[in-house]
Amino acid sequence: MSDSVIMADDLTTEEKVSSRTRSKLSNIRGSTSPKINILSKRKSKLRLEEVYPQFSEIFKYNKESTIEIREWYSANNKNIIYVSPESITAKKLYELCDRNIWLSSDHINAYLSYLSMKFSHVFSLPSFFYTKLTTTGRYEYSSVIRWTKKTAIFQKEIIFVPIILDESHWILAAIFMKDQRIAILDSLGILSIENSITIGRNLVRWLNDEYHSKYNVYEEDECKNYKIKGGDPDTNEINQSTRSSTIIGKAESKNQINFELDIMFQNEQPPQMDGSSCGVFVCMFARLMAENIERDKIKDIANLQEANKRFKKVMCTELWEYAKKSGQVNFEEYEDS
Repeated sequence: MSDSVIMADDLTTEEKVSSRTRSKLSNIRGSTSPKINILSKRKSKLRLEEVYPQFSEIFKYNKESTIEIREWYSANNKNIIYVSPESITAKKLYELCDRNIWLSSDHINAYLSYLSMKFSHVFSLPSFFYTKLTTTGRYEYSSVIRWTKKTAIFQKEIIFVPIILDESHWILAAIFMKDQRIAILDSLGILSIENSITIGRNLVRWLNDEYHSKYNVYEEDECKNYKIKGGDPDTNEINQSTRSSTIIGKAESKNQINFELDIMFQNEQPPQMDGSSCGVFVCMFARLMAENIERDKIKDIANLQEANKRFKKVMCTELWEYAKKSGQVNFEEYEDS
């Protein structure tokens, strides 16, 4: 399988990542700074409709949305759109019209919350969840114990966890409850195997603590295996990377639930070709997973040059149309003013 637990030696990008970002990302990957190669090879320029016509509907957007948002923003730049439980200001929504803007937590939280409403089988945690879970440099369940109080997370099929690395790069962790799989999607491919394992371990631990808290399951029930997708069980590296976790299930159950860690885009040319579109990739990955698209097809779509560019416009359109349909924006009054 092409996905390996061994970290690729080089970070491949189409243009140089800023020195500030490169410096911060070196801490994520390890003591050695990532090498930046400028390759002449470009991502596929095939059109999405040619490769996966069945998914082209997901990438449709309304060109008029950008014009309407600009007029709306100009009329009153203090407006706020609520995408329960998140919100996005008029200014932040307007920023989505700028193809070069780096997505902030406001953009990502608003769109992932929108997905949670659009797809009943998914649930999105806010971008600061994982930071709060590990705020002291170690796992702290008490910091997030009330965050899912009103959500039946064990009835969801997918849980999205957007994660900001050193305040400079967005990645997505996706917990597939039925498949017992945790996917780590890093569009730049710079996250080390050790840090990926730490994220997976913390999320498995969080799931178990959630179950213990909600259903009074006790700590002595254990699950032995925590596997790495595509890993060779005979290698020392994998053996050292294996972690045990507490079982998620009924206290009297004898069945063990083994979560598999799926680190995507390893030992491959990563899909992100610049230093600013990681947030769009996070939202696009979440949308494709919510649509139950197969992992390998998600990787193929991510490597289509136009997919990421179009999806930012999709985000803009969908949030704007949601605001209008939910009665938060009466655009006609701005057209008449």
